Amino acid sequence: MEELVALRSNDACSRILLAFSNAHQQRFLETGSKDNARSYVGLLERRIPLLGTLQRFRDQGEAMCNLSTMLCFVERKSEVATWYQRARDVGAAHGFFSLESKACRGLGMAAMEEGRHEEGLALLRNALVAAELNELDDPACELDVLESLIYALFATHSVEEVEPLVLRYQEAAKAQSKKEGEGVCLVELNSLLWSARLHEVMCHCTPRLKTPYHSSIITSSTAI
Repeated sequence: MEELVALRSNDACSRILLAFSNAHQQRFLETGSKDNARSYVGLLERRIPLLGTLQRFRDQGEAMCNLSTMLCFVERKSEVATWYQRARDVGAAHGFFSLESKACRGLGMAAMEEGRHEEGLALLRNALVAAELNELDDPACELDVLESLIYALFATHSVEEVEPLVLRYQEAAKAQSKKEGEGVCLVELNSLLWSARLHEVMCHCTPRLKTPYHSSIITSSTAI
């Protein structure tokens, strides 16, 4: 690879780094090798400034988000939020709502994992607003955020906010299935599972059953 990038233009170097990083990413997905994960991370770190020089800011922000995702696998978890925030800043600066949504989603999930639930939910809600405005007209952008937000709301017992989001997820899933010309897809199955879980949680929470709220969430989660 080093021979290929020597004396090449920035654009050519970026494309070469992309090809090699994709290869290492694929190998990591197939084998779980940390060596491939570290190589992938190193290649992304080299490519990100090149994309900035080339003013390919959407690609740069996407690479930052991909880097954030992989840092967890190479014992650099403390840097995850930093890179997601950089990606968010790039999206906000250049009007890429799809990128801002992805970055806010990543930040929100990181906050939830660290126990900062209010901050995490706020970030995920911001991600959903940005997803609605995404310039790519990509329904998957909204679906990804809805999935994370619904999981987070169940985890924090904020069930009252879940029902309209599940209905919204169902409609978006149907639209995506229709767009792709496929039958029932995974996202539609997810929406059915969430509907069942929501129904179960609400039944467990009725006074007649006298079931502790926390216990109902645990039972539902285990069943699903």
